[in-house]
Amino acid sequence: MHTFSPLTTNSYNRLRDESLDFKGIPAGQGLHSIHPYPAMFHFLLVRKFINELSSEGDLILDPFCGSGVSAVEALINNRNYVGYDINPLAVLIAKVRTTPISTEKAFKLLELILKQDVKDYEVPEFPNIEYWFDEDVIEELAKLKAIIFSIEDIKLQNLFKVAFSETIRLVSRADHSEFKLVRAKKAKKKDVKFVFENIAKRNIINLSVLSNLTFKAHVDIRQFNVLDNLPIEDESVDLVITSPPYGDSKTTVAYEQFSKLSIKWLGLDDSFKNYQLGAKKKNYEYALPSDELSEYLEEIKRSDEKRSKDVYSFYVDLYKAVENISKKVKPGKYVVIVVGNRRVKGIELPTDKICASFFSQFGFVHIITLVREISNKRMPSENSPSNIKGEKSGTMKYEYIVMLQKKY
Repeated sequence: MHTFSPLTTNSYNRLRDESLDFKGIPAGQGLHSIHPYPAMFHFLLVRKFINELSSEGDLILDPFCGSGVSAVEALINNRNYVGYDINPLAVLIAKVRTTPISTEKAFKLLELILKQDVKDYEVPEFPNIEYWFDEDVIEELAKLKAIIFSIEDIKLQNLFKVAFSETIRLVSRADHSEFKLVRAKKAKKKDVKFVFENIAKRNIINLSVLSNLTFKAHVDIRQFNVLDNLPIEDESVDLVITSPPYGDSKTTVAYEQFSKLSIKWLGLDDSFKNYQLGAKKKNYEYALPSDELSEYLEEIKRSDEKRSKDVYSFYVDLYKAVENISKKVKPGKYVVIVVGNRRVKGIELPTDKICASFFSQFGFVHIITLVREISNKRMPSENSPSNIKGEKSGTMKYEYIVMLQKKY
């Protein structure tokens, strides 16, 4: 475990660290390749800070755990772990990635699933289902869903639900290169069972590594909103490692759109979209503790008051999240928060500095911010910040790894 000597710094310290780019090493491999998910942590980044800033048996918290990269890394490094996310699909994926299964049982069950045919099945009802899926694909998916949902072993049922979820996206008419839900110009017809079989086999093989390990750590992953009081004891956490959304989902990473088709088919609750950071618009009720943010909000407001309110609403929620997270960290322990600095109206918002200012209100000292280049395999190279057709802007090229320590 690495111990940092300075508990105070005179000025905000950023350092470009090319060693954290992990060029040529995909973020999604092995256990982390089970089901794609937007803007995933790079597992080597998480592994580095877990090993440097915690010890075996320590408690790791990730309040924006997504598909469970931090959960996997905590588990295989024998750290206890608590992870929360508001997206039920993310929670399902994270649980599957961290749940050992019998490889033999899983392969036998897969064989039965592929052979079985059902006559009693239901097609889910949701708007534009025919727009996203061919008629015969809808029928095959509905049959497959009925078989999977009849599996009694919940661990194995979840395993095949995750394979089913990935299949849904691949056999749909959606553009698979986009995280946003966009119909492909030319969608190739795919055999549902063939796609499902290949995904399920890959996932079973990837999970087999867990059956060969002896775990001392406990992993707790659940659907929960970080804006509510987190259900763990105050000052119980040894390390927070997390990556919150970089901004509202409409103009940054479209978690809700990415998950939409799977959530509809799996019958999960999609109301989480109403509780994402910045989803509820707020008036300028009070000043947030960041002079830079206040300055940029005023500048955005002069050209577009609505966008200024959107940005303000996001940072109000982020501040509340920081407050809730801060309570849970033991004195002397660390927070590593990975953010991207988005652009609004041509202005780059320094979310890394803003986060450091927010945490300072709750007894934390900024140590250093390490800067790494983001691979375009994790984030699109362009997006449409205005949501106006044809208007494009470069997305974030760098991630900022903000390291903070709670005062004793």
